[in-house]
Amino acid sequence: MKNQLLLLIAFSSSMCQALCFGESKTPLSVEWSLSTPLPEPRAGYAAGILNGKLIIAGGSYWEGQKGNWIRKLYTTRTHAFDPTTQRWEELPDMPLALSYAASVVVGDRLYVLGGHSAEKQESSKIYALEWNDKGYRWIKLGDLPGPRVFARAVRIGHSIFLLGGLTQFEPYDTSGTCCTSKSATQDLLFFDTVQPKRGWQQLPSFPGAKRWLFCAETDGESIWMVGGIDQQLKTDPTTEYDEVWRYDVHQKKWGQMASLPREARGTIPFSSLMLEERLLVFSFAKKVWALDLQSRQFGEISPLPEEVFVDQFFWLDRRIIGTGGENKLEGPRRRSEWTFIGRLVGQ
Repeated sequence: MKNQLLLLIAFSSSMCQALCFGESKTPLSVEWSLSTPLPEPRAGYAAGILNGKLIIAGGSYWEGQKGNWIRKLYTTRTHAFDPTTQRWEELPDMPLALSYAASVVVGDRLYVLGGHSAEKQESSKIYALEWNDKGYRWIKLGDLPGPRVFARAVRIGHSIFLLGGLTQFEPYDTSGTCCTSKSATQDLLFFDTVQPKRGWQQLPSFPGAKRWLFCAETDGESIWMVGGIDQQLKTDPTTEYDEVWRYDVHQKKWGQMASLPREARGTIPFSSLMLEERLLVFSFAKKVWALDLQSRQFGEISPLPEEVFVDQFFWLDRRIIGTGGENKLEGPRRRSEWTFIGRLVGQ
């Protein structure tokens, strides 16, 4: 009887894990390679998948050389990467030299929201790169409720959700080295692109401490937010956060789902990607972590071949693609030209 009871408990526990949390998936194995370099290395760009291509728009780079970086410069240049030919093509320039804007694709438009301009001004403007059978063109689409720098944007259906960001650009010095975060917000804003006259609506702010440089993705029903850092003054130590939060769009509620693994702490997760019910989190230290959304467990997967802060990764043509960012090599413009392509092994 005792053995039967133990078997029943073990079976019930197993069933609960499978039904309530989902079985842990087979670990992802990724084969990474370097592709055609980004024509103009930069970080802080706007990006998204439009017309089957990876679009990189705007961003910043440094004037000077290793050990003597003079000042940060901003660009209007826009490029598209074709995953089939693995070639870059130049598209129409942005209307404004801009960096650190949020960006997201809805329909045939890449929306660029806020950012910091070459005139050293925080922006509340909304631009969009529009694609149709006549080609690409930039248009202006109004304004945010206020300026936002380093905010994150995700799309659910035809709606844009804008999360966090700073209201001011807070460099350490006059040359533009980044950044403290006294003006960080915890806002979650909502905009219906089909009914634009309704404007931007305020949703429940994210819980916990103020932060920036967090990751944000969506599974189509919820918004997932990972990590983030805070530094009020230049002389203060940087505080890192390891929580994983989820916002349920239908219930309009936030809840903490998990924490980054202990091994991932201190590497400042910077970019992310939602892939096959997993949330991939990329760190500066090559390491890549995958959160199984059902089991809520993290696992380490194939690392990147180089150490770099890639701004954003995308799933395109059944490949993981990311480019640019900032590496430790401190090249001519202190920005990375690497383009990474990751293929899932066995798929």
